[in-house]
Amino acid sequence: MRLRAFATAVVVGAGVLSVSASASASWSASKPRTVVTTDMESDDIASLVRYLLYTNELDTRGIVYTSSKFHWAGDGQGTEFFLPNREYKTPQTSWRWTGNTTIEDQLIPSYAKVYPNLRRHDPAYPSPGELKSLVKLGNIDFEGEMTKDTAGSNLIRDLLLDNDRRPLYLQAWGGTSTIARALKSIEERYRSSPRWASVKAAVSGKAVILASGFQDETYANYISQAWPAIRVDELSAGYATWGFNCNNNGQGNVRGLPADRFYFTGAWIKRNIQIGPWGSLYRSWLDGQTTPGDPLDVFGDPVKAPGGWCKPMAEYDFLSEGDNVVFNQLLRTGLQKPADPATGGWGGRAYQVSESPNLWRLIPAEKDATGADVANLTTLRWAGAAQNDFAARIQWTLTSRYSAGNHPPSVRVAGPGTVKARPGATVRLSARTSDPDHARVSTTWWQYPEEGAYPGTVTTSGGKVTVPVDAKPGQTISVILQGTDNGEHPLTRYDRVTIRVG
Repeated sequence: MRLRAFATAVVVGAGVLSVSASASASWSASKPRTVVTTDMESDDIASLVRYLLYTNELDTRGIVYTSSKFHWAGDGQGTEFFLPNREYKTPQTSWRWTGNTTIEDQLIPSYAKVYPNLRRHDPAYPSPGELKSLVKLGNIDFEGEMTKDTAGSNLIRDLLLDNDRRPLYLQAWGGTSTIARALKSIEERYRSSPRWASVKAAVSGKAVILASGFQDETYANYISQAWPAIRVDELSAGYATWGFNCNNNGQGNVRGLPADRFYFTGAWIKRNIQIGPWGSLYRSWLDGQTTPGDPLDVFGDPVKAPGGWCKPMAEYDFLSEGDNVVFNQLLRTGLQKPADPATGGWGGRAYQVSESPNLWRLIPAEKDATGADVANLTTLRWAGAAQNDFAARIQWTLTSRYSAGNHPPSVRVAGPGTVKARPGATVRLSARTSDPDHARVSTTWWQYPEEGAYPGTVTTSGGKVTVPVDAKPGQTISVILQGTDNGEHPLTRYDRVTIRVG
């Protein structure tokens, strides 16, 4: 590993003040504990292709089939189901269900083919057998069905009641019915017990629901009312970066910031993502793939797609990963603080809509480097880095030689994570970087204005930060250290330092 720069933060100028002993944001030794619930449509398949490449960094405890208003299996007995204002106009016995074993039949066998290569790049990857053991059927019969226990709901229930003190991040890629059933089972077991208050408090403190939208009514009708203290992040605004290209009256929409749009083009996707036994499972526009069981999935069909509900983009252009916004904040980038949704990172920065229920949504706009408000910048600003990271991991699936892959650098602020300084003082920050591939790591510093309490712009040239003279005691300035290696797919990691005005 090549060690680059090392120095401590120094405050000079108007009144040198002390440096706090608090540590900078760092990755916890324990991995985030999480369960994926999915209704397994085309964009879920694409999100799973990405997600499983990050299972070396996450403690995945379950991958659970669940229903949504877009996909439900029916009960297999011919029972008809109908709700108004849905895609169907008459009662149905099932709707766009893609199968109860799609993950086991399609994804895990392909993962098994690349698993030996992945282990060469990180032995922490779970085996195909381990992944298969995590796959469970949840509440799939009908939209919002939560009346019966299922293998998936029982898994979530038991995880919420176990002795592991870590948060349990419950990802809702479809509806929240299986999660709701798990919570309902806990309520039914304990509500008449003298322990109910303590159990409810413990479960409410452990569960965090990360939803890529509310795709059934179980959050509104049950979770928000019976479990109002559970933190729920409703992240559908992330569709603007990662969802289907169907904005502008179905005409498609341009992805990414101007400098990042190349990473969403067909030329880049086909060359860097849809390759090999694993990447070939990924979905893009007009790629010839469709999902069995879903008659509305015509996105990959060059003949049927032009008549579908969303006008197609160019061949192999980015289609959708509407659900990776819910796990991006869990990934090990140096920015992640999954316990604090108000902190920025690859999953975006959120604000609290209400305390009861404890509901959060993504910030609609943030300021770019020019000070202009940009819609959806809270997720867009990281898209290029996330795409390169994805492409690098696709390369891991293709080679057993560690030296043939690119691996993320280590990027740290040299010194403490909080610096105290008076108005007018200059703070000199230094970076400490290393790279497992002995690549060159280029660093930049930038102010993340929305993370700090100081409302103005602060210059961060070369890591030298001058605290504005109009800054008030108690205000904070968040400065991000960004380091990018020079690999074929440049990989970026981060750290942050907070300047507290005293």
